[in-house]
Amino acid sequence: MIQRLETLYYQCLRHVDQDLSTSQVLVGPNGSGKTTFLDAIAFLSDLVCDGLDAAIYKRVNDVHDLFWLQKADRFELAIELAVPEVEGRLFGDHEYTRCRYEIAIGLVEDTDEVGILGEKVLLLTDSLRDEVSAQESLFPVDGPAPKTLGTPRVRGIKTIVNKVPGGNDKFYDETGSGWDPSFKLGARRSALANLPEDETRFPVATWLKRLLMDGVLCLNLDSEKLKRPCPPGFARALLANGANLPWVIATLKDKAPAAHSAWVNHLRSVLPNLESVNTVVRPEDRHCYLVARYQNGLEVPSWMLSDGTLRLFALTQLAYLPDFEGVCLIEEPETGLHPGAVETVFRSLSAVPHAQVLMTTHSPVILNVSEPNHLLCFSPSDTGATKIVLGETHETLNAWRTRTDLSALYAGGVLR
Repeated sequence: MIQRLETLYYQCLRHVDQDLSTSQVLVGPNGSGKTTFLDAIAFLSDLVCDGLDAAIYKRVNDVHDLFWLQKADRFELAIELAVPEVEGRLFGDHEYTRCRYEIAIGLVEDTDEVGILGEKVLLLTDSLRDEVSAQESLFPVDGPAPKTLGTPRVRGIKTIVNKVPGGNDKFYDETGSGWDPSFKLGARRSALANLPEDETRFPVATWLKRLLMDGVLCLNLDSEKLKRPCPPGFARALLANGANLPWVIATLKDKAPAAHSAWVNHLRSVLPNLESVNTVVRPEDRHCYLVARYQNGLEVPSWMLSDGTLRLFALTQLAYLPDFEGVCLIEEPETGLHPGAVETVFRSLSAVPHAQVLMTTHSPVILNVSEPNHLLCFSPSDTGATKIVLGETHETLNAWRTRTDLSALYAGGVLR
C-alpha cells in the first residue's frame, strides 16, 4: 500500500507530505484539494501506464494549469510504499522496508517543451524515512517550500532507477550481483515505465511498475453501463466504470460461493427483501447481466434496477473479491444512496482485505462512523494552498469530541 504521498507545486497542493493508512477518508469544503490529492496518485498511474502526454493532456490542455498558481515551472510527486515481504527477503542484512518513487515534471531547458526533469526509484529503511519525515515537517503550508522532493544521496539508500536530464536512464540490479543496464530514453519517456522485464534483478521495481500500471483503480461508476448487459471477453477484475460488474459477480459466485453468499447477506442489511443476486448469460450473444430476486418471487434485471441499487452492489462487493488488490480511489461513494445504505457501503469499503481504499466524502453519515485517525481534514490556506490535518490531531475536533457527534460538527462548518 501507499504509506506516504508528497507533492510540490501540483495544482493547489503547494507542498504536502502526508502519511496514509489502508483506509483513509478525505473531508473538507469544496475546492479544498481532496480531488487533487487523489489525482496525484492517479497521475503517477497514468504516467507509467499511458505515457507523459496522455497523463498531462487527459487533465489539461496547457501543462501550466497543473503548476501551483500557474506560475511554477514544474511540479514534483513522490510516493512511498511498503516493500512486499517476499521481495524484502532478497536484501539479506539490509533492512529495506520501503520503496520510494519520485518524479519531477516541467519545462525542459532550451526547448520549452514539457518533459521529465528527474525520476528515481529508491529503497530505504524505516529509520531513514523517519529522519526525512522530521525534516519535511519543518515546512509550514504557507511557509518556504522545499527546493525539491528529490532524495539526496545518503548512505543506506539504494537507488534502483535513476533518470538524469540529458543523460542515460540507469537501472541498478537490486541484488547487487548483476550488470546495470542504461538507456537514453529522452525527457518524454518514463524510466520506470521502460524498466527491463527482469524480475530476478528488479523484483521491487517490477512490482512497483505493475502496481502503478494495473493496481490503481479510480472508481467512477457509470450508471448507464451498470444497467447494460456486458459483452463476453471483458476482464473479470472490476473496471473503473463498473461496466463488467455482471462478469465480476458471476466469477465470484463460481470461484468463491461462500463469499458470494456472505455478500448477499450483507446486502440484506439494507435490502431485507432481497433473496439473491444472480447473473444470466444470454445464449444468442453471450452477454451477461444481473438479476436481483426478491422474496416475493419478483426477478428484476439490471436495466430495471435503480442507479442506487446498482451502485450499492458494485461498492459493497469489493470487500468480498478474493483477488482484489492494489489502491482504490473513490470520490463521494454516498452519491445516489439512501443514508441507511451509506453506512453499509462505508463499512464494506473500510474492510477490503487486500487493498488500500482512499475516498472523499461530503456525507455526515460517513463522517459520523469514521474513526478520527482515519480522517484527513482538508482546508484552503489564505494563499489557496491545501492544508491537511489528521482527524485525531484536529484542534477543534478534539475540543468538541465529547460534546457532539462528528456529523453535527461537519454540517455546522466546525470541521473545515
